[in-house]
Amino acid sequence: MTLYAWSMSPASVDLGTTGARGGGPSHRTWVIAGCLFVYLVLAVAVYWPVPPWSSTRLPSGSVGGYGIGDPAQMTWFLEWIPYALRHGLDIFHTNLLDYPRGANLASNAMAPLLGLLAAPATLTLGPVAAFNLLLRLAFAASAGSMFLVLRNWCRWPMAFVGGLLYGFGPYMVVQGQTHLNLLFVPLPPLIVWCLYELLVTRRRSPARMGALLGALAGAQALIEPELLFLLAVVVAVGLLVLAIVQRHDLRQHVDHLARAVIPAAAVFLVMTGYMLWSMLFGPGHASSPLPIAILQTYGSDLLGPLVPTSAQLIAPHALASDAVRFVGGNMSENSSYLGLPFVALIAAFAVVYRRERVVLVSALLALVAFILSLGFSLSVGGHVAGILLPEDLFRHFPILDNIVPARFSFVVALFAVIAFAVGADRFFLAKASDNRHRWSGRTNTTIGVIAVAIAVAFVLPRVPFTTHSQAWPHDTESMLNVIPPGSVVLSYPFTGGVGTSTTIYTQAMIWQADDDMRFRLIGGYLTVRGADGKGQPYARLLSPSFVQEYLVRAQYGASFVYPAPRSTLKPEQALCRFLSNYGVGAVVFWDVGAHPKEVEQLFVSALGTPTRATLDHKVLVWLTGSGSCTS
Repeated sequence: MTLYAWSMSPASVDLGTTGARGGGPSHRTWVIAGCLFVYLVLAVAVYWPVPPWSSTRLPSGSVGGYGIGDPAQMTWFLEWIPYALRHGLDIFHTNLLDYPRGANLASNAMAPLLGLLAAPATLTLGPVAAFNLLLRLAFAASAGSMFLVLRNWCRWPMAFVGGLLYGFGPYMVVQGQTHLNLLFVPLPPLIVWCLYELLVTRRRSPARMGALLGALAGAQALIEPELLFLLAVVVAVGLLVLAIVQRHDLRQHVDHLARAVIPAAAVFLVMTGYMLWSMLFGPGHASSPLPIAILQTYGSDLLGPLVPTSAQLIAPHALASDAVRFVGGNMSENSSYLGLPFVALIAAFAVVYRRERVVLVSALLALVAFILSLGFSLSVGGHVAGILLPEDLFRHFPILDNIVPARFSFVVALFAVIAFAVGADRFFLAKASDNRHRWSGRTNTTIGVIAVAIAVAFVLPRVPFTTHSQAWPHDTESMLNVIPPGSVVLSYPFTGGVGTSTTIYTQAMIWQADDDMRFRLIGGYLTVRGADGKGQPYARLLSPSFVQEYLVRAQYGASFVYPAPRSTLKPEQALCRFLSNYGVGAVVFWDVGAHPKEVEQLFVSALGTPTRATLDHKVLVWLTGSGSCTS
């Protein structure tokens, strides 16, 4: 028996009738449009009352704020793409950040395709508004994509629920407060559908399907290549299992897939070739994106799928408190939760409908992805058990050693939702067609509806998100216009990922992006090439090193990454020499951090009275032209 016979094709589900009972194509169109509209409304509601076009608010959880961390970094990238294209610059390299060395942006999560997609909004409304629009689009498009794909395998009610769970599930809710590039996932369901068409139904030209698969994979790589790799690893395991199970009927599957490989690879390389070259060999490329110790420690917990986080609507305080310890305490990567009812139903569907390969294979691939998400060492309840796991193999290969294991939870969510939606649809379809025991059939159907409703309820998110932010004074941006175009700027707080997750100051990058990249910035929150050729998430020390060491210690109250500040010069002399060495045209100060008054006193002592200040005197600017440094 072939895999095609085991699987239920779209024709056998009869979407033309079951998807729109008693109606023609127009009715089906209205049903689809209605579902997509609901997703869009929900996507807007996730961040309510902040409007989708807001140019003054960035989302953040309780550990972030406006202009802090990853949302600010992505906002900078959204501005950079149209800016670079308008000025004929290499989009994968810049010295507007980390001046004067510059940075290889291909080694960073810059999502160039999102920059292109948002360019009209960026150029008209600004990069912050573009970021906010993309956030809403990510939720709605991801849910809509899964809904349309599930329509190939099940009727619209469960397809709608599946889209809801994929587009607004725990993984999406966690990433929706931090990582736009990890949140924008409408393409993976389409990639899975392409593979299904190539391996199972084989109704379409393999060359055309291969080209489509290559285009989808290329587009995903231009949004977030890590997610494409994680999906590819799990799919590769599935293909290996298929080859073993279907070894007597393997040739027809392999022949059809083989004819799709060349067009898929050709389209993929055309779309991503320059980005890949820039990442591996371009100016400022790093031999390894980040130190392995930083990334490989973020593995899911064995109890992660069962213990809710504070992001869930149903989350008892005691359990949510336990979840804080998972994934090394990094809540922005703790996205493996599914809920006990959801997991139990998937297991039941996989057993009952084991001859329905869409259900069984999806459930097994979700399990494979979860095992890989655990990382190289098993962690149970936040305690490391010290048992090595399969993902440990990745630590021994370049590039592969820089994935975040916990992000396999994205693949878990993808296949778990498919297994759940198709399995539930088969259950209700079987009960609806069983007329032999009408009353018992109705009772079982009612129980099934209740079970599905409970499973869905346990993964409902706690929304809308609340933005905890410390906004700078409202006249900050107008005050910064005093900085001459093309100037080099030194800022306090010093921009970079040199602190903890609660104190990554990136507000200067927002000012730079909102100001259409009018100035260059010393430092930056991005991965740069270190002295050893490897990647590091903070700027290398410039001379004299005292300046960066002093600013970082002042803003965090302790020395992070950089040594404690020491200098053979007076602080004022060190600052003046630094400004002279790198042609700094302006110094910007914001009254935040552990010891801001000490920094302000140093700036005043060396540079005199500020050139411009906000009305509340919280943000100050010194123009540092010739002779302005008094020490």
